[in-house]
Amino acid sequence: MALTGLTALVSVEDTLKLRRGKTILVQGGAGGVAGFAIQLARHIGARLPSAANADDLDYVRAPGADEAIDYAAQDFTRVVSNVDAVFETVGGDVAERSFAVVRPGGRIAFIASGARAPASPRPDVTALRPAVGRDRQHLERIVALVEAGAVRRPEVTMFPLAAAAEAHRIS
Repeated sequence: MALTGLTALVSVEDTLKLRRGKTILVQGGAGGVAGFAIQLARHIGARLPSAANADDLDYVRAPGADEAIDYAAQDFTRVVSNVDAVFETVGGDVAERSFAVVRPGGRIAFIASGARAPASPRPDVTALRPAVGRDRQHLERIVALVEAGAVRRPEVTMFPLAAAAEAHRIS
């Protein structure tokens, strides 16, 4: 939980500077980092659409997504627009198309596009790569969020080594 929490916390609070009443699109909402980000954004009081696989839409709604977008059946650029921020955890084409949904002056935090954020094709949108460290202040913030019930600990299922392929498939 430390690494996923640190990545989400630094991205949402420090990099995107998300505030109450703002809108953040979380790409890949069913992933561990994105799931933490959804809960954190909900705690902050943001409006929250999220894109995920059809099988994961209820999973994305459960921790707080206002709208769950099936990225295979829907083009998120036709469903979402004028968001204040995007937390991009998918990479590739999704990362590039994310620029289309951000309002002028908005920000995108990329964690799945390599060591650097992709260059913004728009001069009015800032592309950022969060600098995630392991400092005590952020770790204590994660603990406080969990203790306050703002962020739930993920369910953990143990698998024997012989079932590693199955564990990976359902993760």
